[in-house]
Amino acid sequence: MDWNENSVWQSLFAALDGLPTNASNAEKQRRGNRFEHVLYMMFDAADMDPRTRYRPQGEEIDGSFLYRGRPMLFEAKWTSDPVPASSLYQFRGKVDGKLTGTIGLFISMAGYSDDAVDALVAGKTLNLILFDGFDMRKIAQPNGIRINQAIDIKLRAAAEEGTPYIPLPDIISAPITTSQRKVTVIVEGKVDAHIISTLARLRYPEKAVSVIPAMGRLNLPLVARVQLNQPSDLKELIIVADGDGLPEEARRNLERVVSDADASQELQITLVVVNPDLGAALGLRQPEEHLRVDRQRFEEDLLELNLRRLAASNPELKRLFSAMKILEE
Repeated sequence: MDWNENSVWQSLFAALDGLPTNASNAEKQRRGNRFEHVLYMMFDAADMDPRTRYRPQGEEIDGSFLYRGRPMLFEAKWTSDPVPASSLYQFRGKVDGKLTGTIGLFISMAGYSDDAVDALVAGKTLNLILFDGFDMRKIAQPNGIRINQAIDIKLRAAAEEGTPYIPLPDIISAPITTSQRKVTVIVEGKVDAHIISTLARLRYPEKAVSVIPAMGRLNLPLVARVQLNQPSDLKELIIVADGDGLPEEARRNLERVVSDADASQELQITLVVVNPDLGAALGLRQPEEHLRVDRQRFEEDLLELNLRRLAASNPELKRLFSAMKILEE
């Protein structure tokens, strides 16, 4: 079955993804149940022999499929809130009880809490790879990444760097011109990602900027190492870490990552460590609440910032703004 000719599951996914945010709880629950069926169709389109919702020895598993002839288990959630560490631990326990070497694939459309990803990074063994809503939308779009190709990317990053979560690369249909030298910014979490992407869009719209949330302090250097060591058209990389009261330690960790990078790449790298975190340094109050309650007001707050004044008082913000070329004239 040809992946790109089989558009049924992509269409069903798009319909589920279009459910209004104010939909009833019953509608959202139905979406979660239908999501499992869509995933079955996705794996089937890739000839991965899927099986859904079975109960071995009293426990419930959303499904399994064959990846290059080897079974993998999967669990999928479409909830309003990011998945916490406890949910990943529960699924990991199910995977641990199976054949040695079994891998679990967890899909959370709402993403993961920062401590959830870091909890897996800090663990002794890693047998899960994580997909989020951004990943699934890249797979579901026309001529998107095939699911088996996406698993290849995730597994290689997990095996080489020990990260359970690496965002899938963007699919760029039009070539990037020399005047649009691609800039990638890696940050710790979704709030920082929204801050950076909004600043880039409002203050620097002509630049091709890609923002990658690493979903955790411990996962940040791992995601950065993957980005540094994979072939790409990347020309400029900015890595933004929270100091969390220990900025020098955070900087040393990033410097070790950069020192291990492939020196043959012509890549401009900027390291930024904002203490205690980016939102606080910018003077934003409770950015998580702004994102959840009033995204437009949050963007208005960012637009009203006096970036030159902030840069004059904070060398790390000056380094960030200069690297992104968004300082006010």
